[in-house]
Amino acid sequence: MSTDCTNQGTSGSFLLYLRVCCAFDNLGRSVTIKGNGINRYILCPRVLPKSCQSVRSCKDLNNTITGNYTIYPDGVTPVEVYCDMNGINCDGEGGWTRVGYFNMTQSGATCPTGLTQKNFTNIDHPLCGTVANNNNCASTTFSSNGLTYNEVCGQVRGYQFFRILAFHRYAGDKNSSIIENFTVDGVSITHGSNPRKHIWAYVGGFREDRTDTRACPCNTGYSGGLDLNATFIGSHYYCESGADPVQSVTGDLYATDPLWDGQQCDDRESTCCPANSKMPWFYRSLDTQTTDDIELRLCSSETEATRHTPVDIFELYIK
Repeated sequence: MSTDCTNQGTSGSFLLYLRVCCAFDNLGRSVTIKGNGINRYILCPRVLPKSCQSVRSCKDLNNTITGNYTIYPDGVTPVEVYCDMNGINCDGEGGWTRVGYFNMTQSGATCPTGLTQKNFTNIDHPLCGTVANNNNCASTTFSSNGLTYNEVCGQVRGYQFFRILAFHRYAGDKNSSIIENFTVDGVSITHGSNPRKHIWAYVGGFREDRTDTRACPCNTGYSGGLDLNATFIGSHYYCESGADPVQSVTGDLYATDPLWDGQQCDDRESTCCPANSKMPWFYRSLDTQTTDDIELRLCSSETEATRHTPVDIFELYIK
């Protein structure tokens, strides 16, 4: 079977061979490369070429197609990864290595270790959340596979359950402003340990029309008194509510208005979803390079029975 890889670039025969034959989907296949009026035909072996060991990360697969590849972060040990080679949701450039992923809308999907599967009657798939009656954080860690990176990109989609209070506890408890302690009602993405280092936060607000400490700080007229620019969070967060203005917030899952997707941002919340935002995707350039693993924490300021933000989609890339 032949695969048409039109206009994928032909910068050097050896590099072209690696780009084509280090892709799992091309093993044992004849691949046609079309460009500049010339057809090139590459017959890939049935097993990965030994030369693929020179591919340390997805960045080494310049101008190739998005898909599953084997990389060798230490030059010896093979690791199968998914490479995003266009970066449309990130920086607009390729070379992104996916290090974390789950999508509970897919059949047979399960929550990663550390998170608990939640089932609700008003949504057709399970979600991942915190342990019952826990008023702290549940976490799971994704390995960087030893890759050096200073850019992080990803997406999270979650839902509001009952009363979630954004940065309310953060604003009222000076100890919660320390990253090692509780921070927000929502999702915290960090790297490293002792102390953790903030990457991005996905925060849930009480209701779209609120302006107090329970509201998203990005809401128009916010009066909660919290200046995030003076904290380690800065502008590296998204905040949204699933409850409509003046709606009575009850013990339900607000399934019709997912959090952090940039949609249905009504009333005072409209400023939390600017037109130039890539929500639910975030992009962060770190100050220094690191090989740290990345931690995903789902936090709640009260017991899981009264407020939390279970999630169904998570995707994380590094470069």
